[in-house]
Amino acid sequence: MFLEIVAIEATPASPKAMVSETEMLEQLQQGIEFPPVALRLVQGGSREGVGAIDAVLEVRAGEQSYQFAAELRARSTPRAFEEALQRIERIAQGTSYYPMLVTPYLREAQLEALRQQQVSGIDLSGNGVITIPGKLFVYRTGKPNKFPDSAPTKYAYRGATSLVARAFLCRQAFHSLADIKDEIQARGGSVAISTVSKALKRLESDIIIDRSGDSMQLRQPEKLLDQLSASYREPTVNQTFTCSTKQGVAELAAAARGKAQLMLTGKSSLDAYAVMGRDEWPVFYTRSIDRLVDVWGKEVEETSRFVDCELRQTDDPTVYFDARIKGVVPYASPVQVYLEYCAGDKREREAAAQVKEFILKELKK
Repeated sequence: MFLEIVAIEATPASPKAMVSETEMLEQLQQGIEFPPVALRLVQGGSREGVGAIDAVLEVRAGEQSYQFAAELRARSTPRAFEEALQRIERIAQGTSYYPMLVTPYLREAQLEALRQQQVSGIDLSGNGVITIPGKLFVYRTGKPNKFPDSAPTKYAYRGATSLVARAFLCRQAFHSLADIKDEIQARGGSVAISTVSKALKRLESDIIIDRSGDSMQLRQPEKLLDQLSASYREPTVNQTFTCSTKQGVAELAAAARGKAQLMLTGKSSLDAYAVMGRDEWPVFYTRSIDRLVDVWGKEVEETSRFVDCELRQTDDPTVYFDARIKGVVPYASPVQVYLEYCAGDKREREAAAQVKEFILKELKK
């Protein structure tokens, strides 16, 4: 008997607290709905021993029934998902059971990965794929997460916490939390050790870094760039200033050196890492427009008509991190340039692709 069902549903649900694997087993004992098949717990296993099975589940489709060795996971982060798949396939080998992963929630990409690998997996939110090649295929998706994951900080890719992630795009390996903290400080940033620890847990759970003892190694630089881009928010600017000047960027930077902080924005730093013509006037980030204008004095004159230069005042630590000095001009880091251009139009995203190549090439040096 071959049954193929694909259900797309999207029903609001009230979020519940995270569940433990013991609580998951109790919920399986009470029964969970997964139409059009019937699913019931045959026996609860034990996690004792290398080849222990968490539970045996029976799936009934019409007159046919199939038994599955189930691996219960209270979390479904990318790393937990990857480890669970490896374990359940290994445990099911040599038995009469089919492998199945059970977790509170499965993302669409995880359901697709299960389908491609022909491994069954269901969640307690109502999504899942049950597959027995040539006999049974049930695919349900669209149900919201009933058990929001209290995963490590969700802001690992945004704000000051993202300096930890950005540090791995400057240097691929570190030997301690203090090593990361020192690297960030050396590049103009500042984070607490506790922040480093929280960010690392998220990076590890997302399989972006690997950890072995105290050592940490970047595993997926491109995925890290994607995560930073997806979480990127423009820095908060609390004041702007446009002016006319006869001085060039180098002359203005030289005059401010050691007296006032300034940094070319990512958009104005492109020519340091890629090739793309720009017609706009240069834009600087600064922590104090008043201080900078005072330093420049008569060299600049405020105007909104014939603009030669623009200042944006912000205390966002990410824009000042990993500045690259060329001559006397402080350029934004290649990561900041990449993120600002990724948020732009098609032409700007093409420029971002060039900067991405620069970042990845620099990492290999």
